[in-house]
Amino acid sequence: MKLMIALTGILFTVCPIAIAQESGGARVVVPSRNSTRPRKVDVSTLRGNVTVKAYNGKDVIVETAGERRRERAEEQSGGMRRIDLPSRGLTVEEQDNVITVRPGPMSDGNLVISVPADTSLKARTHNGSLEADGLHGEFDVEALNGSISLLNVSGTVVAHSLNGAIKVTMDQVDPNKPISFSTLNGPIDVAFPADFKANVKLNTHRGEIWSDFDVKLGGGTATQQNNTSDGKFRVTMDRSIAGTINGGGVEASFYTLNGKITIHKK
Repeated sequence: MKLMIALTGILFTVCPIAIAQESGGARVVVPSRNSTRPRKVDVSTLRGNVTVKAYNGKDVIVETAGERRRERAEEQSGGMRRIDLPSRGLTVEEQDNVITVRPGPMSDGNLVISVPADTSLKARTHNGSLEADGLHGEFDVEALNGSISLLNVSGTVVAHSLNGAIKVTMDQVDPNKPISFSTLNGPIDVAFPADFKANVKLNTHRGEIWSDFDVKLGGGTATQQNNTSDGKFRVTMDRSIAGTINGGGVEASFYTLNGKITIHKK
């Protein structure tokens, strides 16, 4: 069953999704309807920051705020005050416990999404930061121009940033699924429980690698090729190094082109 609501500057009230809208933004409440399936939030935005935080309720609450427009309005002088337009579009869709959130293409405000702790997250931003706190599940997050911050999370993480720092603290790690942290320009800082077990692959072109874990290092990564046009056998070594933490376990990769990698105990 699918429920969808789109806000384009007009007030709607549709059950069982509750909607409210004020001059500065909108608020959509998506009630929990299916406890047999894991809950997942799928959010993607062109501009603005995305914050996803755990709370004690059962519903998913999506809120928008035109913070940037309000800041500009406060800077006006000469006795004039800017009157903001309503939210420039928001679509929230729920199907099989997957809540899809899409701000309109002209929206430039921030999103704040409150969720129960046992919620997975798929998030994409083009220009803005991503933050999540207190969630347990699967995390697939990407920020093209912005930082990523995942705090006090559990489960499995795949995080990628094109231009921005990645900071993650994990309470528990799913031992059955690989984790990955990568950025082209920015540092990577990840904290794990002291008993974290992993097979790690580390690569930074212009930066250093630091850890307070006892990392048992192996050799570099070799790529073998024997189907060249001249019939020669070729082995290429890249700049990655491999190793184990606490005897090995989950596959964990860390890559940055320009930045420091820090792996430490929580």
